[in-house]
Amino acid sequence: DMLQKCNKAKLLVVGAGGIGCELLKTLVLSGFRDIEIVDLDTIDVSNLNRQFLFRREHVGQPKATVAAAAARAMCPDARIVAYQGNIKGADFGPTFFEKFDIVFNALDNIEARRHVNMICVSVDKPLIDGGTQGYDGQVVTIQKGKSACYDCEPKATPKGFPVCTIRSTPDKPIHCIVWSKHLFGLLFGDKNDPSADLNNVTDASGDMEGPALLKKLMVDDIDKALSMKDLWDKPGAKPPNPIPLDDLTGEGVVTQDLDVQSVWTLKQLSAVFLERYAALQQRSREGKGAPIAFDKDDEDAMSLVTAASNLRAHCYGIELLTAYRVQDIAGNIIPAIATTNAIIAGAMVMECFKLVDGRFQDCRIFYRKRAPSGTKGEVFLQTGLDEPNPNCVICGKGAAQVTINTHKATLGFFLDRILKKEMQMSMPSISVGDNFIECDPEDPDFRKREKKPLSDPSLKITHEAMLSVEDDSQNFRGSLTITVYHSDEMDPEGDAPFTLKITASGAAPPPQEGGALAAAGDDDDDLEIVVEESDQANGSSKRGREGEG
Repeated sequence: DMLQKCNKAKLLVVGAGGIGCELLKTLVLSGFRDIEIVDLDTIDVSNLNRQFLFRREHVGQPKATVAAAAARAMCPDARIVAYQGNIKGADFGPTFFEKFDIVFNALDNIEARRHVNMICVSVDKPLIDGGTQGYDGQVVTIQKGKSACYDCEPKATPKGFPVCTIRSTPDKPIHCIVWSKHLFGLLFGDKNDPSADLNNVTDASGDMEGPALLKKLMVDDIDKALSMKDLWDKPGAKPPNPIPLDDLTGEGVVTQDLDVQSVWTLKQLSAVFLERYAALQQRSREGKGAPIAFDKDDEDAMSLVTAASNLRAHCYGIELLTAYRVQDIAGNIIPAIATTNAIIAGAMVMECFKLVDGRFQDCRIFYRKRAPSGTKGEVFLQTGLDEPNPNCVICGKGAAQVTINTHKATLGFFLDRILKKEMQMSMPSISVGDNFIECDPEDPDFRKREKKPLSDPSLKITHEAMLSVEDDSQNFRGSLTITVYHSDEMDPEGDAPFTLKITASGAAPPPQEGGALAAAGDDDDDLEIVVEESDQANGSSKRGREGEG
């Protein structure tokens, strides 16, 4: 009877990486015969040491397609459908999810996990979320109304760096790496991305010739920084120095055999920059200007970031890093352990058995710990599922409180930075009293309104305004109440653009003056990156494993 239930269950696996490969293999070998799998990525050589459904001849092919083929070879009678696509795309909305009995999250980033969580809550489908981080890992089962969803508990905030430090006064290698990633976005990324902060890098463009761009970045922009005397009059401030033009030519350097474990010379760095920049320009032309997203496994992108960050570091007298170390930081990489992935995938399947058998009450949060803990020295721990948070904006009846400068912040800023980025909405609509704002980017009237400040009479989003917000593209989300508080201290162009606080249902008391400002340092206007494994591993959030998908 149990085997028949497994045969008939319709499963969706989101992610075909480290956990996804192990999960797919274990599912088909455990009797599950109807599985669909979604993944956006293609296979890279670096995946082969732990994603065992892939071989060297598969490099460059879609992960989902190859993983599905490998699983079908193990079990020819299984129905396994593969999709190469972004799970946040229009093709994978609530209607797509409704046909499945159980959904598995095998993802490696918070935004995609939150998105899948929201849709599963919307269509009331159980979600089994697994994640690993080095030797640590965990499995959590989520069911609307019965257990806490992924957003019921706040996630740890990644390390942040003030924009002014990244732009003008870097003093650590990480500052130069963040700068170079944003340079890459300026040159080849999506210029319409509201979170890119591209103007904080340089006014250069991807249309410039390589030598001219290198001179601008490492000579002209450095001279411009030197002219800002007030930056260098402070105690301990160390002014930068431009790189001699002779060191920026890269002439006579062979880049093919450079050791990624060694620090490269200025001429080697310049040669790499010019070579990879030209390659990316060609890719951009072939793609007719379509954005190229930064990917730590994209050799052109990673080499350009390595070269740019180290050249900038040299200008500011900062330690240069090996290409291997730059990739480690720029990609937020925490070493993935194949056996941890296998253990977590196995635990996810065990939870799936319980759901298939109608025993949700037996589901547990499963932990794999690097070091023994507890009185019995256990490395495998299980606890009961958390209760839903009634104030959660996804599965509960929560509300939000936003402190913002309503005279400076525009409607477009509010939509992009707060509703879409922070709250993961796609097509929000806003009601303010009797004023209804339909946020349709195709509507010419809306495009005019989104440029107006929130306090404009046509919008009426002023101090203590209460907004009722719905997401028209995600019918699962009920109306969310947002109370807006004006503060002159907030600046959408500065380091403290707004504060966002999730509160109990209804309006919350206005924030204390110090509280709003104290929280501003962690807002998303900072350029954020996770640097060290210990930062996440020591976090208190139960759902903090984001390392491997």
